[in-house]
Amino acid sequence: MKISVFGTGYVGLVTAACMADIGHDVMCFDIDSKKIQSLINKKIPIFEPGLEDLVLKNTSENRLNFTSDEEKVVSHGKLIFICVGTPEKKDGSANLTQVFKCAETILKYSKNSKLVVNKSTSPIGTCRKIEDIFNKKNRNNYS
Repeated sequence: MKISVFGTGYVGLVTAACMADIGHDVMCFDIDSKKIQSLINKKIPIFEPGLEDLVLKNTSENRLNFTSDEEKVVSHGKLIFICVGTPEKKDGSANLTQVFKCAETILKYSKNSKLVVNKSTSPIGTCRKIEDIFNKKNRNNYS
């Protein structure tokens, strides 16, 4: 299966490497082009036991690839994982800006249906808000 992953931090990179290791064709996206270039150059920016071996193995077997091209990552995957940061705001709540930006990006570049999974650390109700973003777009297309 072709899988896309938004985010190459602890959640995204580990998810991508594990999915690639069980045989899926995975493409990772990050807004940080230097981080993407580092990964392309086989330099792993985070430490997680066993992660470097998984990334190196699966990139060499061409099951794991990296890009900073939003359109390319959206068009690649039938299944898309959102694994972006949700930093804490001053009031203690999660800043979901990047999660919702991913949903908008997926809508912008999707030419067919996608299954979207939110793996970002987020409060209850976030998936409903993502669904509302998708539904709003669909209503606008068909009204």
